[in-house]
Amino acid sequence: MNDIKRYNLFMLFSSISRNIIEVFSCVLLYKMGYSLKDILLFFSIVFFLGFIFSFLTLKIAKIINPKYILLLSGFIFAFSFYFLSIMNNSFLNLIIFAILISLGSYTYHPLRHYYALTILPKKASKEIGNILIISYIAITFSSYLGAYITNNLGLIYIVFIIIFLSLISVIFLSKIKLENKNTKVNFEKIPVNKFLFFLMEQFKVIFLTMQPLYLFIYIDNNIEYIGVFNVILTIASIIFTYLFVRRKNIYQNFKILNIVFCLILLLKINIYHKYFLLILAFFEGFGTKMFEIISSFNAYNYNKDNLEGYINKLELIFCVMRGLICLVSFLLFNNIKTILYFSIIGIFLCSFIRLDFEN
Repeated sequence: MNDIKRYNLFMLFSSISRNIIEVFSCVLLYKMGYSLKDILLFFSIVFFLGFIFSFLTLKIAKIINPKYILLLSGFIFAFSFYFLSIMNNSFLNLIIFAILISLGSYTYHPLRHYYALTILPKKASKEIGNILIISYIAITFSSYLGAYITNNLGLIYIVFIIIFLSLISVIFLSKIKLENKNTKVNFEKIPVNKFLFFLMEQFKVIFLTMQPLYLFIYIDNNIEYIGVFNVILTIASIIFTYLFVRRKNIYQNFKILNIVFCLILLLKINIYHKYFLLILAFFEGFGTKMFEIISSFNAYNYNKDNLEGYINKLELIFCVMRGLICLVSFLLFNNIKTILYFSIIGIFLCSFIRLDFEN
């Protein structure tokens, strides 16, 4: 078994463990009595701390084998939801939960990027497409499973599943050898148009983060419906990714497709028929993964010099921009539909960014 296959298996099991409950975190907080403002503040803390934890993780990975960090990360991530299951509705508990979930998430993300950048060849469009498809298969499986277990058995069972799957995922990574270069690390320069795309893409991330809460409040206050919605969305993602990564020019027609995607999102938040929205979920999956494919291609097609500095720059863009969007929403808006409209404007502006990136 080669390193790419090992990495794919790591992504399969770790994606199931990470997505089995995280997608519902805002809904669970809302059900506990936290307000929309509280939830926005929660995500602001998660994302702003995320860069700090990412930066420290890459530093510590020079001293400690990354597989041990990932193993600990899985335990922390699982414990964060155990804490959620027992905590009372208080501002202090919300802050503690934000710190735990940020630590559990951002000791994972920079290392999965580091492994991918290390093992993938230059211009690895097929390999990147396969990684994305495997991730979507995992999300398809985990979305409804997490909703069903949470509804019928309780969060404590989710905790044990996360730990078990995290252990399995790390086993596959243990055979991959990483070069440990103790060189001076500087933040890697990223071309302006690539920087702008990564920056504005975070509006899409926030839209998807807040979408489950919108569905819960306005469409169906049952998280199993949200699970079904995500299953349909990810099935569409698999189909789109399979077809899209085989195009010679993946950037062609992005502007038109993205404008259509924005129109679908606008339609979705102005229609309240839950079964019609499941149809729209299929088309939303196309647009959502169009972004992710382009972002992944340009994140992973890198010359592999100064990987640590490059990943730090990516995490800085991702985390700080997400945190700022949540913070601005916290300060200006008090309605989730307004936040989604705000996110759609950011997604729309991506249509006008030149996409013929060079590393």
